[in-house]
Amino acid sequence: MGFLSFAFNAATVVLLMVGVVIVGVVLLRVFGALERRMSSPTAGRVFKFTGYFTLATCVVALVGGFVLYVTRAPDPAELERGMAKLFTYPSNRIRIDLNEVSDAQRQELVRALQPLLTSTSREFYQRVTTRRGGYGVKATLPSYYRLTADRLEIATGESFGSGRTLPPLFPQVLAHAANAATVPALPPAIDARIVAGDHEPVPLSLLSKTAELMVLTRQTLQGTQPLPAPCLMAIQAQVPTDHFEWLFGADRNGLGKDVRLQVNAVPGVLPAGEYELRQLTLLGSERRRVLWERAAAQGHVAVQLGLAPVGLRESPGCEARLLKQLDRAWTVTALRNVSPALASAVKQVDIEQRPSRFSPWYAGFGWTAAQP
Repeated sequence: MGFLSFAFNAATVVLLMVGVVIVGVVLLRVFGALERRMSSPTAGRVFKFTGYFTLATCVVALVGGFVLYVTRAPDPAELERGMAKLFTYPSNRIRIDLNEVSDAQRQELVRALQPLLTSTSREFYQRVTTRRGGYGVKATLPSYYRLTADRLEIATGESFGSGRTLPPLFPQVLAHAANAATVPALPPAIDARIVAGDHEPVPLSLLSKTAELMVLTRQTLQGTQPLPAPCLMAIQAQVPTDHFEWLFGADRNGLGKDVRLQVNAVPGVLPAGEYELRQLTLLGSERRRVLWERAAAQGHVAVQLGLAPVGLRESPGCEARLLKQLDRAWTVTALRNVSPALASAVKQVDIEQRPSRFSPWYAGFGWTAAQP
């Protein structure tokens, strides 16, 4: 182990020895003074025996504690973690007020936030040196959470001010999750059409249950389909078989420039909008004959589209801009698809940017360590 760790462990043992000896001597003196004040010889002998018994007990405790420490002492990393819990450590609090949901939905919310809990844990690492070489030891100080009927509290293991930040875009994801339950659901199919230059418009039906955003998939790790790019919204659609040849060509040769998707309005839920269609992929197979036979049997061609708001550039930070520019109905729908618990349970979110001292030993009951 390093010099500082060795010095700390040595000082701990020395202080333990000194403390036990002092306690034993003090108690022996106290019982000796009481013995001299006793007028009855029998009472004096009792206090004398008690004093020596107390001193012997302290010595036995000292020897036993030393042997236990030597044989079963925690490694330096575990010791450092234990000291952090004992003396408290800086932690950021995240408070999530919940809607009236079932216990199963609350537990599902905790599972959906597992990436957040894991990424904000703290790692302790120490190097242990022996005569035959050395090795590293690790210990994890996890984030803790406390779940009640109306609130989920999170205390991070690592504070944001220690070079650690929240997972990318997690505040925005939580902000979109807040009160998402009040946003009306999109219908299963939404009429739209592809407009590509002089080619006749291609009608299609967007399947809202397949809408997905890469940023939401990254945060919840529950993606349901391959996504085309980080700054696009992926969604599947059904296209009439009359347009199979154009779709097959677009899949093999690319869409070209200035191809738009015009989406019809859904009254009271989604306004009409226009998006850039940047990717189009036929689903099912790479062989043309197989694709055509399947489309003919189903009565439609299944495609996956990659959409972006008009003018959105694929550059660093475009994921945040995508969340801002998309209509809230789309972001909430994508959130419901990838993590229904986040969309239904979260009412309000409060993230404290300044850390405060925390220890699960002193913060009250109900705190649970997050799984690594």
